[in-house]
Amino acid sequence: MNKNQIAKKYSRALISTVELQKVPSVIEELIAFSQMLDENRQLRLLFAGMIFSDEEKGKALGALLPRLKLSSETEKFLKLFVLQGHVAAIKEIIVASVNACNEKKKKATAVVISSVALDRKYTDRLKGALSVMTRKEIDIETEVDPSLLGGFIVKIGSTIYDSSLIGQLRLLRAELMK
Repeated sequence: MNKNQIAKKYSRALISTVELQKVPSVIEELIAFSQMLDENRQLRLLFAGMIFSDEEKGKALGALLPRLKLSSETEKFLKLFVLQGHVAAIKEIIVASVNACNEKKKKATAVVISSVALDRKYTDRLKGALSVMTRKEIDIETEVDPSLLGGFIVKIGSTIYDSSLIGQLRLLRAELMK
């Protein structure tokens, strides 16, 4: 099983066992744990490596958890994937959990790439239109890419809406080449 499959499995487990309003705080605590592993090579090797047995990892985690002052939900969740040997996929688990939580709450983030900076009025109109289209609450992140020449590209999850000038020229070229 690859990291993304593992992540989806654990994110489903998190969403199904933890109250939806508590999920963001669990995710924040998982991010803090992940950062701690990034900063401490010895802990990363202890939990992610194959050198120590599951029993030794469990004892180490048991000694570490009281110092971290995590919620009981986060502790249970950490124990679950640490003892299963899936610490190496923690970043993917976090991303999948955020996505699953947003999906459950009917929220999505739209990345809007435009040739010039968009004003507040336009982003609000775009946000409204995208909310109607997707039937989700939309958060907008904007990026500027002058190479687009005009128009914009919207990315929501794996869906891309390209209304940029460069994209339209690409479509026109494809039509003419037929």
